[in-house]
Amino acid sequence: MKKQVFYEATVVAEKISLGLLSHFPHQMSENESEYGYVTENRDIPTTGHLVLYSVIGGRVSYASFAEQAIALGLPRSFVPSIRKLMYAFATAKDNINQTSLPRLETAEGWDGVVDRKLKIVPLRKGHEYVVQIEMRGRMRGKNHVSTANMFRLEFSPPEDMDVAAWRDDYMNVVWNNAEGAEQASESEEEGKTAEQLIAELRQCISVTRYWEDTEFDPVLFARISQAVVEEFLVSAVSVDGKMLRDKVLSVISGELGGLPYRSGQGAWFIPKYDDDESYLETLENYSTLLEYFGNTNALTGNNSESNWFGDDGKPRDWHKPRTNLRIMGYIDNERQMSYIRQDIQTNIGREIGEYQQKLMEVAGSFNDDKVEDFEKRLDSIQSMRTSLRTRLSNLTKLVGNVELDTNVYSDIQENLDSRVSRIRGVRSSVADRVLALSRIQD
Repeated sequence: MKKQVFYEATVVAEKISLGLLSHFPHQMSENESEYGYVTENRDIPTTGHLVLYSVIGGRVSYASFAEQAIALGLPRSFVPSIRKLMYAFATAKDNINQTSLPRLETAEGWDGVVDRKLKIVPLRKGHEYVVQIEMRGRMRGKNHVSTANMFRLEFSPPEDMDVAAWRDDYMNVVWNNAEGAEQASESEEEGKTAEQLIAELRQCISVTRYWEDTEFDPVLFARISQAVVEEFLVSAVSVDGKMLRDKVLSVISGELGGLPYRSGQGAWFIPKYDDDESYLETLENYSTLLEYFGNTNALTGNNSESNWFGDDGKPRDWHKPRTNLRIMGYIDNERQMSYIRQDIQTNIGREIGEYQQKLMEVAGSFNDDKVEDFEKRLDSIQSMRTSLRTRLSNLTKLVGNVELDTNVYSDIQENLDSRVSRIRGVRSSVADRVLALSRIQD
């Protein structure tokens, strides 16, 4: 028999604040306890899967991540898009911010040793920054700090370069190459490879002295220029922890229809509707993709051949947690079903309120001269209502009756009544439709 693994409340609660998850011996039936539990045994019938994820800092190249996703059969929507180039530039300049420079044993006007470091200050956020040298020590018998403007960092793409199109072109080329697609993107038709597109980015950044007559250290100038440009080239085509964390949340809540479990801090419940487990393979492949991100950013090597301390003299983070997504079957039990009902009430209740707000906003956009356009917008609202009702119906079949207040909030109702009254003066049937859409349940 496959080994069955259960997680005690003290273990799981530490990670996701679940509260009541108990440890059961193999022989104990689920009906012998009021507490719910999770299992990694896929042979046991489950009502869905509990997903625990944690994304730790780091980054991978977009190209390698896309290749992994395609190999796992995952769609492009599961991979974060690369940054806008302006944001990549803003990230690159941080690569030199607070960099320590060699201290000065003597300096004119200073009393003794002077510590120095680079500071980056925005002139026009996202576009232009000044590189300053901060000097700190003692002067005239007192503590003193001063700064001097040295260089300008500017994000200034060539006039004939469309930075938004460049971003799309790069991702298309990478994805098509990874898929082995027969249809080439426009950039491929022009003969541009991913490497050639990256090379174009060198034209986007300029590093110049602050004023034409500013005295500067040519060695420091070269060092700064190289550091910023090289980091920009990497940052522009990478996926980092923040980008991946946002995408994981989007995938779990959107593509997989998950619900935040209890506190919602990295724990989601993925319902299994009508005993359909087709989502599970996708979930497992996505877990493998996140494992790739975690392994890429982990320190590896034999202890006898590796250094515990880094170049800065501090211990290296050899054993930090890795990015991961863990999947556990959720066993049917009344107490845990009550947990899920609470989460459904919280999340679907919020979605109902947001739906009502959207309907109110659409009703407020009514134009006497554009009734047909307005009805098309109501078609979109109708689709939202249908999706919400279907979702609620499926969840109710899964966990039993869910107590939800579907009445319209009083302030929204008051607003709707006013707007419906105005619409009725133009076309009564449209006003009736708006009122019908305000009711989630018939």
